[in-house]
Amino acid sequence: MRTLLLTAALVLVAFIIKIDLMEGSLPLASFYPQEESTNCEEVSEPQTIFVEVIEGDTIHSLFALHPAKSPMTFPERLELFYKLNPHLQLQAFQPGEKVKLPLALHTKKSCGK
Repeated sequence: MRTLLLTAALVLVAFIIKIDLMEGSLPLASFYPQEESTNCEEVSEPQTIFVEVIEGDTIHSLFALHPAKSPMTFPERLELFYKLNPHLQLQAFQPGEKVKLPLALHTKKSCGK
């Protein structure tokens, strides 16, 4: 009988501690570090340079002459190139034309009100 009462008391104490940790004065979330404000966003800003195109230049030759400073795949860099130069989507380079080349992609935290 003594073992049964001791077991019931231990279960009751464990249940009370569990309820107190989850809903009571010591919530379980207080043991973990709080995250930063939720209204912060990571904004990607490409670092670019202007290049004057000469006859015979292609996207591949421009990317080879001016390699990326940060690790970037060719499709990622090509996507950035067309975002910076939307007028070149369906046309070839013209000699003397100035285009923006992406070199690196910087991410910054933007916390607005």
